[in-house]
Order: sequence, then structure tokens, then C-alpha cells
Amino acid sequence: MSNPRLPVEMLDHVVDHLHDTKRALRNCCLVSRSWIPRTRKHLFVEVKLQTKKHLESWKEMFPDPSTSPARYTKTLFIDCTHLVAASDAGADGWIRGFSRVVHFWVGSRLLPSMLVVSLAPFHGFSPIKSLHVDLLVLPSSEVLDLILSFPLLEDLSVSSCSEGSARNRGGSGALLTAVRPPSSPVFSGSLELSMEGGMRPIARRLLSLPGSIHFRKLALVWAEEEDIVLIAAFVERCSRTLESLDITCNPRGTPIRLSYPHRSLFLFPVEPESTSIDLSKATRLGAVAFRVNSCSVEWVTTALQTIPPENQDLRQISIHPPFHLTSAGADVEETVVDRIFWQWLDLDRLFVRFWEERSISPKVVCTTLNMGNQGTARDCIGRLLPEITMRGIIDLVE
Repeated sequence: MSNPRLPVEMLDHVVDHLHDTKRALRNCCLVSRSWIPRTRKHLFVEVKLQTKKHLESWKEMFPDPSTSPARYTKTLFIDCTHLVAASDAGADGWIRGFSRVVHFWVGSRLLPSMLVVSLAPFHGFSPIKSLHVDLLVLPSSEVLDLILSFPLLEDLSVSSCSEGSARNRGGSGALLTAVRPPSSPVFSGSLELSMEGGMRPIARRLLSLPGSIHFRKLALVWAEEEDIVLIAAFVERCSRTLESLDITCNPRGTPIRLSYPHRSLFLFPVEPESTSIDLSKATRLGAVAFRVNSCSVEWVTTALQTIPPENQDLRQISIHPPFHLTSAGADVEETVVDRIFWQWLDLDRLFVRFWEERSISPKVVCTTLNMGNQGTARDCIGRLLPEITMRGIIDLVE
């Protein structure tokens, strides 16, 4: 045979084995035109458009969205720092070429404080199942319209530092407008939401959507009293499907450690007055994690006490103690640990009960700094949680 040829199936199998080797895949594209479609499937499975130059190069190389390799993209990252997409996504339709994207990240942490990027051009461009929006200035109405434009959405993560307004967008009113879908997204995966900044309006509107939300995982941050009410509502709405709960307690006035040659100053926030969350209906809950503040320990203990005996799926309880305690060590033992020790006693006893009744060893995760002879996180936790430390049933991760 003068020109031996391998079966197409075998060639595809060879290329598939190179799926995570970009350089080899690029070389395959130079072998034969017939190899290009299969290599593009792996080369363009993830696309990052991080600058205006990236976008212009993409459009110059693939001027026709219908024939571009965008159809192979499953994960798309768009950084709006330099107005990568919002200004012309609707004008020339390049975003529509990405018709099979499953995971979509859009945002920027470097935008000028008064600049708000319109999200309208991205509405419903692909059957998105995972959406991550991360912008400094974030208008809640636009974010919710973006969310609702993806009826197959399962996982949602939204973060922002402040709430934006439509008037900051300048001439963006001529851009595309959202078409409200006939039903809400399925919301059956995970939700990551911080109540800080501009998140509260989004949280309230998500809770007001008709129908049910069925998130299996919740990762939520509260900073003020009204946030606790919203978090409690999310836990209640997702109680039948909730499998994992991760809550960061970060109330205003979180302790600040100011170090001086011979002294340290600690500022203590007020204990939250709102009733804690109710986990009695979350019968599928298998993992709970709390990142606690010094004065939110009682709130956390109250929440854990609501877990009913009939919940046999619970296998992991994680507590992340305050950073200022576990990193400072010995120089805060007398002034701080003794002052808040009583707040940890009930939590310590509760951990013992979980161990005796369910064989659950609590995990205590400490973020520490190397601070010489000032003490260790282990010593600090030993004082805060003496019973489980003495029994050796604590999984301490420093």
C-alpha cells in the first residue's frame, strides 16, 4: 500500500488520548486537515477571553461564528476588565457561536469602581448549567435577568463588592434585553452567595421566584442580622434536597488584631440576636461546615442542636475557628480565650454527643501563622474544646 491509512475510529482514539496535551494537539492539526475537527474538540473545550486583544484575535481568526471551533467549547471564561465582550457581543453575534457551553464564568475584580458592565448580550446564549458571576459593581436586576435566561441552570455562584445601578452604564440601553423564560431554572446543584455588597437584593429575588429551589449544596456568608433571615429561608426552601451546608459567619465588627511591641487590641462584635437556622427538616444533610467568628459560636451551636436523630446521613461536621485566635496563640490566652471560653462549652459537649451517638469525629480547621514562641493553634483549641481534645476524638487540621 503506497498510502496506508488508519481507520477514522483509530485516529480519533489516538487524538482523544492526547486531550490534556495542548502542544501535541497543535501538532496534530498540522498533520492533516482530516485531523483538525477531532483535535479542535479538545483544544477548544475551554476558552478564556481575558483582554480586548484576545477577542479581536478570535474574531479575526474565526469570522463566521457558525463554523468556528466555539461549538466545541464547554467552559467559557470572559474577563470584562477591558470591556472584552459587553460592548459588541450583541452587535456582531460572536457570543452565539458558543452554543454548547455548560460552564460560564463572567466578571472582573479589576474594573473601575463606577463602571458597570451590561450582561444583557449574554442572555441565554447557550444551555448553561453552571454560572459564576464575579464583578466589583454588580446591578442585581441585570444579574437576575442573566440567571433567568438559562432555564437549565443548576449551579450558581455570585459575588460582588457593591450594588451597581443602570445609570452607570452610559449608553448600554441599546443593547439586547432579556426574554423572560416560561419557568425558573432548575437550581438542583450548588449555590454560592455572599450577602455582603449587592447580594441581598439577588438573594431576596431568588427566594421570591415561583416554584421551588432544589439546591443540594449551599455556601453562604452572612454579615448582618438581616442576612441570617435570608440564609434561614434558603435552608428552609432547600431542606428536602440539602446535602451540604457551608456557612461563613462574618458579622460586622469582626475582631481585628492590631499588633504593637507589647500589646494587642481585639475588638469584639455583638452576638447575633436572631434565632439560628433550623436543620430539623434537612434529613439528607451529610456535611456541615461553619467558619465561625468569636461571638457566633452560640449561634452555630444552636443550629447544630436542631439536627434530628433520624438524620443518619450526617457524616462530617467542620468548624473553622477565628483566625485571630489560632494564629495569635499564647499572647491572647489570658485576655481572649478566657473571655470567650464559656461560649465554646456547649459546642464541646455537643461534639461529644455527636461522637457518642453517631461516631462523628468533628474536624477543626485552623488557619495559622508561624509566630515563633507565641503558642500554637493546638494549644488554643485544647482550651476552647477541652472535652473532645482530651478524648482524642478531634480531627485537628492546622
